[in-house]
Amino acid sequence: MKKYFLIFFLVISAQNILSQGGIRVDNLPSWEAEKYVKPLATYLGTYFNSGTYHNADVDDLFGFRFSIVGMFTLIPESQRKFKADPRVEGGDGLNETATIFGNKGEYYLSNNGFIIYPSGLGVKSIPLGIYQISGSLFGTELMLRYFPTLKFEDLKAGLFGFGLKHEVSRYFPLLPLDISVQLLYNTLLIENKTNDPSDYVKFNSKNFAFNVHASKTLGLLIVYGGLQYESSGLDVSYYFKDPDGIYPSLANKVYDISVDGDNHFRLTLGSALKLSFFVLSVDANITSQTTFTAAMSFEF
Repeated sequence: MKKYFLIFFLVISAQNILSQGGIRVDNLPSWEAEKYVKPLATYLGTYFNSGTYHNADVDDLFGFRFSIVGMFTLIPESQRKFKADPRVEGGDGLNETATIFGNKGEYYLSNNGFIIYPSGLGVKSIPLGIYQISGSLFGTELMLRYFPTLKFEDLKAGLFGFGLKHEVSRYFPLLPLDISVQLLYNTLLIENKTNDPSDYVKFNSKNFAFNVHASKTLGLLIVYGGLQYESSGLDVSYYFKDPDGIYPSLANKVYDISVDGDNHFRLTLGSALKLSFFVLSVDANITSQTTFTAAMSFEF
């Protein structure tokens, strides 16, 4: 019986989350599952809210851009563990176990028996990429990210995102910098549904951001930076199996949890090299999960 779970934009097989010795969110009651997947909520917000600009200058007439953005995200050690809270009588005082990005899960000995916590992916960094297209008109740019919702056997997944940007410095011609404001929204849906209801799991990530960024063009070189406010949320529905038999009154039900990511503000600093219609850019994003991006863009 095949089971799937995508974590990083249709890349990682869900067999890891429900297979023996793998990641098992279905092992956890809702209050523990929230802490287990919280770093994933943070990561998806970090991922979707990165790599959205390299220039604050927006064409006055018409412009078009196709970009491929690579990202390298560092997962801090504090987000690879969480404090366990079994809520059962007795125990050996377990404090920490793995989140979805951590290593080996721990166990807790209670009066009701052993509680075995799931392991994580064992990752400290995540390399990933995304593509996006942008069109601009009269100082306003619309950016789109899209993957149609498709079904692969038991798995359904898709994403949609957009960014709306406007150059405000066009109203102040004496400013020495180009300045723009940008609004971002991205959503990712992943659902695994089979004939066996105990295999059910659904992830819906929604991410919002607003930034102000500026750039200065020096010949072929563009220097840019920005400040961004953002929020990320992950809604998870899953079937709680309670394989350890610790919570019999809660077992064999579908639970819905909503988890907010840690990201709220970020600072972006970067530079780009513009060679006719071809642009290479790199930047660093300072937030709860520091991320470096490198992009290749074709602009017309």
